[in-house]
Amino acid sequence: MKRSESISQPKNMHIVRIAPVCNGKIYVIPHPSTNGKNNRMDIPIEEYASQEPSKSGKTAQKIKGKYQLHICSEMQPRFSVKYHSVSEQKETVYLYILPLKEESEISFQGGKFITADEIRNNGERFGLNLQQECELLDMAAELWKGFYL
Repeated sequence: MKRSESISQPKNMHIVRIAPVCNGKIYVIPHPSTNGKNNRMDIPIEEYASQEPSKSGKTAQKIKGKYQLHICSEMQPRFSVKYHSVSEQKETVYLYILPLKEESEISFQGGKFITADEIRNNGERFGLNLQQECELLDMAAELWKGFYL
């Protein structure tokens, strides 16, 4: 179940977020807001996991597999960081990076690649977790950009 579709967080659950990056940019899609007014942009894959995800990425690989209609990359998600969200619930978030060789390897409705500067300069348009992850995702996007050049 995508987090944006759930009403409340089940007890003892963890959030797995997978951030696609390519060419020094981060891929985002519109997510419905809880108040039904403004959609905020955020990374496309965010799901609850009933068990604490391992750093080996097996949970993230299974989650990525659910989105095979949208992602045509052989690359696997790589664990990046575990942190507590800025929300009132202080959820435990496991952030994974999904490096892509080409921007065409991913396609979600309304999705687009953006720079970290766009997040920094227009924070109100983006999810709180994405704002919190911005610096780390910027570094990861630049790292993978250099890897594929």
